Amino acid sequence: MVGCSHPEMKNILEAASQFGKIYAIVGGLHGFDKYELFKNLDVICPTHCTRHMAEIKTLYPGKYIEGGTGKIINL
Repeated sequence: MVGCSHPEMKNILEAASQFGKIYAIVGGLHGFDKYELFKNLDVICPTHCTRHMAEIKTLYPGKYIEGGTGKIINL
């Protein structure tokens, strides 16, 4: 779960991977556009401040989940 991802997604994913495999990313991805960083994730759920939702949905249609307030995601 991420906020607005201002520390950059690469740094967030590297820090989280120290604790094991990252299964999903849920939250605001801000201006993130290094889409290849998501290739090993199983679930991608961009929310509020994500600028490139359409691109992420196009690149990862089987992993993409539309996010939003009150959304329930079963993992």
